[in-house]
Amino acid sequence: MRSMQSKTFLKDQVIEYFSQIPDAGKILLGFSGGPDSMCLMLLLNELKEQLNIEIVLAYYNHMLRSQDELSRELSFIRNIAEQYKLPLEIGTDSGLIGKLSAEIGEEGAARKARYEFFERTMKKYGCNYLALAHNLDDTIETLVMRFFKGSGIGGMMGIPEQREYIIRPLSGCPKSAILDYVKQCGTGYSLDTTNLGTDYLRNRVRNLLLPQIREVFPSLNKSLLEFSDKASMTYRFVKEQAEKLVVWQDMGNGSFSTSYSNFMALPDVIKIEAVYSCFDLFAKGENRELPYRFVRTVLDKKSVRRGALLLKGYGFKIRRHGENLEWYPDRENNKLYNNRAFSVEKTLVSLCKKDDIWIPVDGVQGELFFRSWKNGDYIISGGIRKKLKKIFSEWQVPVEMRSAVPIICDSRGVIAVWGGLYGYRNRVSDLIRMEGKAGEDREVFILKARQD
Repeated sequence: MRSMQSKTFLKDQVIEYFSQIPDAGKILLGFSGGPDSMCLMLLLNELKEQLNIEIVLAYYNHMLRSQDELSRELSFIRNIAEQYKLPLEIGTDSGLIGKLSAEIGEEGAARKARYEFFERTMKKYGCNYLALAHNLDDTIETLVMRFFKGSGIGGMMGIPEQREYIIRPLSGCPKSAILDYVKQCGTGYSLDTTNLGTDYLRNRVRNLLLPQIREVFPSLNKSLLEFSDKASMTYRFVKEQAEKLVVWQDMGNGSFSTSYSNFMALPDVIKIEAVYSCFDLFAKGENRELPYRFVRTVLDKKSVRRGALLLKGYGFKIRRHGENLEWYPDRENNKLYNNRAFSVEKTLVSLCKKDDIWIPVDGVQGELFFRSWKNGDYIISGGIRKKLKKIFSEWQVPVEMRSAVPIICDSRGVIAVWGGLYGYRNRVSDLIRMEGKAGEDREVFILKARQD
């Protein structure tokens, strides 16, 4: 009886969802073979004539699991596509995740690589929408993660049901109903064993933290969703007011301008949102974060003399110029190396993320600079001098790639090897390891890289 109720509930949810997008047409479905995407595929396939849609399946192999497990999963997915006579596109990571991991972490790199594949596949098949199988439980996990990471009210809106071309028809459906439905259909599903572990943040939240919270707060889902609804209303209002009251004029080349007197007279919450809004313009859609602790320093200044800085860091400056505030790239801290652009910025160690590469400011002597590896280079590690050639051999870096790995130096020589930029390890010299003063307020250089 419960399974029948789940099926009826899910079908009604999907039909209601698509009533808001009657011209959906051809849809690319992100398909992993897991229970969520299997459920969405079965529902869309059953309802495709009623909804007037076509379905294309897209599977992305991140190459992060054992070959045996991936082979079984691929075989299962191909069989499902053949059984339901649905087009299937398979993508495989060719090293992009490893290259991006040092910059945005392995989870972020995997997400970026996956979405780039989805976008290419949408163009290939002429799809109007990308359907993803995020469900209600995913939203709860996301809200918990963002809360403990100190997200603002915008982040507490949760996972949107639709963002531009991305649609999530199961966003209001609990995982229990999805599992009941797939079990009833009898198709089986693929199980990603990494979801059972605790290697990734989301898995730790799902498998360790949430069960403990629910023991104390059984109505967690209801409470969090109500809070998210309130946050959504508040954020929309603040954002609308910021867009109305602060107009950033695009001056080109990543520079923007707005009225100084108007900005300084605004309520604090509008100032903060106006900075975030301009950062979104400045970042041009890149998944970059701007810590609140950094942004809120604009509130400490009640006035700024002409020519003085209001804010500096994370690749930009805001300076008063006459009667305007001007936002422009901090080109003084941008460095070019091997056709890549690097920004070197000062921040606090407490603001660094786990996968950031940073160097204590007081550990650097002379100028900090990048260069390629040279024969004879060494780094002091564990109290001994170790040649970089030997390190590259241990990492199994191909000879032709060794000159691409950034070597970070100061006046004494090599102080760090940025192997993580290409999927290898990072190595930091004993000369700059955190000793003595290692508190969260220690100043550090944080290194960022992007493709120019």
